[in-house]
Amino acid sequence: MGRPTANSEEVRRLLLARRLRAVIAGNTLATVSALASTAVLIVGFDEAPLRVPLLTWAIVTAVMFTIRAYFIATLDPEELDGQILARDYRKVIVWMILTSLAWAVGFVMFATIAQGLEIALLAVVGTAMLVGVLLIHRAVPLAGYAHIALLVSALIAAGSLSVGAPALPVAFVLLIYSFALWTAVGRMDTAFQAAVLADVERKEASDTVAMLLNDYEEHSTDWLWSADPEGRLGEVSDRFAKACDRSVEDLEGTPLLDLFDPGEGRDLVARHIASNSAFRDIEVTVPIGGEPRYWQLSARPRSDGSLSGVARDVTADRLIEQRVTLMAHYDNLTNLANRYLFNERLRELLGENRSSGANVALFYLDLDDFKAINDTRGHLVGDRLLREVAERLACEVRDEDTVARLGGDEFAVLIETRAGDGLLIERAHRFLSVVRAPYEIDGQTYRVSTSVGVARCHDGDCDAEELMRRADLALYAAKNKGRDNLAIFERSLDEQARERRSLEADLGEALARDQLRLHFQPIIELETGQATGYEALLRWYHPQRGVLGPSEFLSIAEETGLIMPIGDWVIRTALAETADWAGEFRVAINLSTTQVADPKIVATLAQALRESDFPPNRVELEITEHVLMDQSDANRDTLLRLREMGLKIALDDFGTGYSSLAYLRRFPFDRIKIDRAFVRDLNSDISSQAIVSTITRLAEAMDMETTAEGVEDRRQLDLLRKLGVKEAQGFLISKPLLAEKISSVTIEPAQAAEAPVEKAVIDYRQARKAALKRRGGQAA
Repeated sequence: MGRPTANSEEVRRLLLARRLRAVIAGNTLATVSALASTAVLIVGFDEAPLRVPLLTWAIVTAVMFTIRAYFIATLDPEELDGQILARDYRKVIVWMILTSLAWAVGFVMFATIAQGLEIALLAVVGTAMLVGVLLIHRAVPLAGYAHIALLVSALIAAGSLSVGAPALPVAFVLLIYSFALWTAVGRMDTAFQAAVLADVERKEASDTVAMLLNDYEEHSTDWLWSADPEGRLGEVSDRFAKACDRSVEDLEGTPLLDLFDPGEGRDLVARHIASNSAFRDIEVTVPIGGEPRYWQLSARPRSDGSLSGVARDVTADRLIEQRVTLMAHYDNLTNLANRYLFNERLRELLGENRSSGANVALFYLDLDDFKAINDTRGHLVGDRLLREVAERLACEVRDEDTVARLGGDEFAVLIETRAGDGLLIERAHRFLSVVRAPYEIDGQTYRVSTSVGVARCHDGDCDAEELMRRADLALYAAKNKGRDNLAIFERSLDEQARERRSLEADLGEALARDQLRLHFQPIIELETGQATGYEALLRWYHPQRGVLGPSEFLSIAEETGLIMPIGDWVIRTALAETADWAGEFRVAINLSTTQVADPKIVATLAQALRESDFPPNRVELEITEHVLMDQSDANRDTLLRLREMGLKIALDDFGTGYSSLAYLRRFPFDRIKIDRAFVRDLNSDISSQAIVSTITRLAEAMDMETTAEGVEDRRQLDLLRKLGVKEAQGFLISKPLLAEKISSVTIEPAQAAEAPVEKAVIDYRQARKAALKRRGGQAA
C-alpha cells in the first residue's frame, strides 16, 4: 500500500472536514471578540462627528458577523460527500473575507475623525483584529492571507489619515507584523495538513495491523488476549478459549490471574496489571486437563488502561530444558548427581555457610581394578555393575545427602554432619561392605571392592576445594594400603603430599642433572648356575634422599608424563652400557604401559639398537599384564612389531594379575617371570610348589621359558630347578650392581660378563658342575 498524499481523495475529504471542525471550534470566540470590539469602537467614538455613518457601519458589521456565526454553526464536518464539504468550505472563505473587508472599511472610516485617545483606541482594536487571524483563520489559509492583507492596508491608511507622516514608522512595524503572521499562517497550515496525513497513515496502519492480527490469530501457534484495567479477560477469541480448554462465555470477564498456578510468574504478571505497565516473556504455569502447561505472556498497555498481548505455549521447550538440565546435572548411566551438580552442592554447603561453621563430611570412593572387569567382560557388564553400585550407595544415605558419580568408577558421598571420626569410619566401612557384596548379572556372579577416602570440614575450617583435596589425599592413602580399604584424612597425609610434590619437582630435573643410574641384576640358569642375562633396574641418586628405587618415584613419573623421557633414557643407556660386554647374555628392560601405548617406542628401540650395535635377539622387554589391558589391541600390535624386529617379550609378575592365563593365550610371550610371591614360601608351602610346577608345565607346553624372581634361599634354587623352572634371579644370587662393578671372567672357554655373585651361588655352580660331570654333561 502506497503512502497517502495530499492529492488523494480520501486525504482531501478528511482535510476539508478537519478545516471545518477548526472553524466551528473557534467560531463562538471569534464572533464574541468581533462584536465586543465593534461595541468598544462605538463607545469610544461616542462624541465624534459622523455619528450616523459609524452606527450604520457597526450595525452592518454586527449583522455580518452574526450571519457568519450562524452559517458556521450549521456546517456538518462529518458529511461524507467531498463536494458538499468543498462547497461549504468555499462559503466559509467568502464570509471570512467579507468580514475582514468590513473591518478594513471601518478602520478607515474611524481614522478620518479620530483624535487624541481615539487614535490609540483605534490602534489597539486594529492590532487585536489583525492578530486574531490566528484564532479562526489558521484553518482557512486563503481567508487568513486576505485578512492580513486587508487589515494591514487599512491600518496603514488609517495611520496616514490620522497623524500623517509620523505614522510611517508604525506602518513599517505593521508590515513586519504582517510578514510574521503571514508566515505563521502558512506554517500552521503545513502542520495542519501533515497532521491529517499522519492520521490517515495511522488509520491505514491500524487497519493493516488488524488484518495481520486476524491472520496471525488464525494461523499462529500463539494467541492474542486482552484484559481490562482490573485484569479481567475480554474479547476472548475461540483459539484462546480452546487453548484454555474452556468456552468463550466462561472466560469472558474471568480474572486473567485465575488461569495460572501460584508462582513467581503469576506474581510478576499481577504487579504489571496493577501498574498498567508493559511486560515481555513472563512464564506462567497453566493447569489444563489436569496437567501443567507452560505459557509465556507479553503485553502492552492501551490508552484506556487495558492490556493487550500475546500468549505462547512453551511447554515443549520447557520439557526440553528440563531434560537438558537433568542431563547437565545428573549422570545418565546411574541417575546420580554428576560432577557439576556435586560441585554445586559442595559450594552451597561450604561457600556462604562457611562463616557460620559448616560441618561437612566427604567420602571419596574409587572401585578397585574395575577396568579389568570392563575390559574382560565388556562395557555392558561394566555399566550394569556401576548402576548396581550406585543403587547400593544411594540406599545407604539420607534424602538430604548427595551421592554422585564423578566419572568412570569414581563416586562421592557428601553429607552434612557433626559426627566424630569414629562414626565416619563406621559409615565408610558400611560403604565398603555394600560394594563388596557379590553382584548377579545375567546369571554370573561378580565381585568388586572399593577404596574410600574420608575427609571433613569442621566448623567451616575449609572451603570446597580444600575438602576435595583432603578427600583425594585420603583416597590415595587408602589405595596404598591395598584393595578394599579406607583412610581418613590426617595432617600427616598433607605432609606426605607436600613431600610428593617436592619429589615431583626434583624428578623433573633428575635427567638434566645426570642423577639417574642403571643397576644390573644377574639372572642365572638353574641347570648350570651360570649368568645368562641381566635385568636393567633404574635408580635415582638423589642428592639429599640418597639412592631411590623405582617404586619410590616411577608412579610420579607416570602421572607427570616424565615416564617417556626417562624410559627412553633407560633403553639407550642399558644397551650402550652392555654393548661391549663379552658373552651371549641377554639384557632385560622393563617397559611401562605408557611406553607401550606410545607408537614411537618402536622407533626408539630401533634407533638404540643401531647406535649400540646390540643384537636384537639378546634384548628382552618385560611388561605386565596391564599393558594388554590398556588399549589392548593397539598395544598388542606394538608388541608384535617389536617381536618382528627380533626382540623378546616377557610377561612380568605372572600369577598376581586379574587374568594372567587369559593374556598368555592372547599374546605369544617368549618368557614368563614367576612372581616372588610364589617363590617366597616355596620351601614350606606345598600349594606354592604346585603353582610353580603348573606354571612351568604350562610354559613348556606353550614353548615359553620361565624365570623365578625374588630368590633369597639356596634351597629355593634346588626346588625351582626340580619343579622345571629354567632361570632365577634374586638377592641370593646378587644385588643389582652398577655396570662398572661387573667384570669379565673366564667361564669354560668362552668370555662372558659376570657380576660378583654371592658365595651361595658359587657353591651352587660348583655343585651343578659336579652333578653334570657325573652324568656326562646331561641335564638332570
